[in-house]
Amino acid sequence: MARALLEINAEAIRHNIKVIRKFSGKKIIAVVKADAYGVSATHVCRILETLNDVSYYAVACIEEGIELRKAGIKKDILILGGVLKGEEKALYEYHLTPVVSHPQHLKAIEGLNIGFHIKYDTGMGRLGFLEEIIKDDRVRGVLTHLSSPLDREFSLKQIEKFERIIKAYRNVDIHLESSAGVVYKVPFATHVRIGLAIYGEKPAPNYPIDLKRALSIKARIISVKNLPAGYPISYSRTHITEREKKVGVVAFGYADGLAKSLSNVGYLYWNGKPVKILGNITMDMTIIDLEGTDANVGDWVEVVGDHQGFSDLAKLAGTIPYEIMCNVSSRVKRILLL
Repeated sequence: MARALLEINAEAIRHNIKVIRKFSGKKIIAVVKADAYGVSATHVCRILETLNDVSYYAVACIEEGIELRKAGIKKDILILGGVLKGEEKALYEYHLTPVVSHPQHLKAIEGLNIGFHIKYDTGMGRLGFLEEIIKDDRVRGVLTHLSSPLDREFSLKQIEKFERIIKAYRNVDIHLESSAGVVYKVPFATHVRIGLAIYGEKPAPNYPIDLKRALSIKARIISVKNLPAGYPISYSRTHITEREKKVGVVAFGYADGLAKSLSNVGYLYWNGKPVKILGNITMDMTIIDLEGTDANVGDWVEVVGDHQGFSDLAKLAGTIPYEIMCNVSSRVKRILLL
């Protein structure tokens, strides 16, 4: 039996897709790159396959697209990272749609009957043409990327620039709004490109969509004991017990995805009660304060769930929820709750 589980709530994901669709008024491109941000792209796509509100999946590279096709996923798949020479055969064989953002990407598919999307750089400074109009009958979509969706002034400048560019295109899908960017309700866009919000993680304070948390992580306690006052805990002795204390060891460490920067500041939850992390988080284990509980070996503790999300952990760890999610390792068993 697994000592750590990541549970994926299909009902919550379906709810989140429904309310995002209603709020935005647009169909959805589900961003499932990086194994759906570490969740499990095959599990997530199997939930989304039956939903008419989802038109596309988006992945980073051809290998990720092939993996989904081999898992039986049928909807259109966008390859956000483009296409290089030598990869074009796989595009055709697995029915993948590249996002073209450089002249070399166009050369790679020259003469091939492959539809593609064109990406423009309107202020991200990463991938995309600046202003070049691509006249090609194979263009199926046009997109850009909001670099700072919480910065309204800059985002509106990007949207304005993109609107000027897309006037050169007709009868194509248009997308630029992310989970945070849906608040702009861009009238000329046909789709929203959503990742984080699928899982109920709100990307901004006062987020206007009623999302349900779709992910939870729990791990088992493998040791409980009382330590005397003045006793050092974990590597480098960054915590010393101030009095006799009941402590537990949880089978979940930084190799499982719990950021080491949460040492001595983060909390896990036992039976809904917050239990503080004591000392440095180690590769496979985390020590917690069980004072005032009757917790025992074999009990489960919540890492992510009803009491804290990935966004909460990320704030304490000084990072972003995407990084915390992507770091959840493969030894944490994924369970799909239908």
